[in-house]
Amino acid sequence: MPEVRVLIPNDLDRALDALIKAGFAGNKAELARAALTHFLSTIPTQLQKGYDLETAFSPDGRVFQLEYARESMKRGGTIVGVCSTEGVVLVKEVTRDDPLMVVPNPFVQIFKVHEQIGIVYCGILTDGYVVIEEALRIAKLPIDIEILVKKLALFMQPYGQRKDVRPFAVSLIVGGIDSENRPRVFQLNSAGVAHEFKACAIGVGSEESEETLKAEYKKDLSLEESITLAIKAALREEKKPEDVMVATIDTKTRRFKEITLKEKEQMWKKIFS
Repeated sequence: MPEVRVLIPNDLDRALDALIKAGFAGNKAELARAALTHFLSTIPTQLQKGYDLETAFSPDGRVFQLEYARESMKRGGTIVGVCSTEGVVLVKEVTRDDPLMVVPNPFVQIFKVHEQIGIVYCGILTDGYVVIEEALRIAKLPIDIEILVKKLALFMQPYGQRKDVRPFAVSLIVGGIDSENRPRVFQLNSAGVAHEFKACAIGVGSEESEETLKAEYKKDLSLEESITLAIKAALREEKKPEDVMVATIDTKTRRFKEITLKEKEQMWKKIFS
C-alpha cells in the first residue's frame, strides 16, 4: 500500500505531540488512525449490496436492520399460540436440517420460564436463547405474565436503536395464566413491540397459519380443541407427531405441561381426519 503523506499545521502538530507524551498513543499514525475510525463511525456508512451497518431511520421512516431481523425469523419453523377459556396452547414446528440432530433439543423447545408461563420463539437460535435467559432471570420470583412481557420488551427495544449492536433476530410468543387466572397470549417482535392476541402465528408459514386460525378460532374452544387448532395451524398439512412440539398451561392446574409423543400419537388421527 503506498504511503500517504499529510501536511499538518504547527498548532495541530504540537497538540499531537502533547497527546503522545500523555500516553494516548505511541505515535502520530496511531492517533490519525483512531481519529479516522471515529469520524467514519459518525457518518452514514453502507456495505456493498445494500446491507446497513447501523440502525438508522430511512427518509420514509423505515429501520432496515429491523426488517432484516424480521426476514431471519422466516428461516425456522412456524410457532403458534392459542388462547381459550380453559387455558393456553403453545406449538412449535420442528425443522430438521440434519437427520442426526437430537429431537427434542435443549436449545430448540418450548421453554417453561415460570410454573404458569411458557415461551416459544423462532429466528436465530442464539438470539432467542439470550432472550430466554433474560426471561428466566426476570421470572426467578413469581411474576404476572403481562409484567414479564413488558420487561422483555424493554430489554429488547434498545438493541433496535443503538449503532453498536444489532436487533435480536427473533420473535416470541409468550403464553400463560395471569394473576387473575385469565389465559393470555402475547406476541413480541425484534423491535420490542408487544401485542396481545387470542391466537397468533409467526414463522415461515405464518400467512397460511393465520388463515387457519382466523377461519377456525372460537372464543369458547376447549383446551383439547385449542391443541387441535394450534397443531393444524403450525403444520398446515399432515405430518408426523414428532414434527411438532406442544405445551399447555390450563386454568385448573395453572401448570406448564409438555404434551408427550404418545399423547400426540393418540390425538393425531382426530386432528387430521
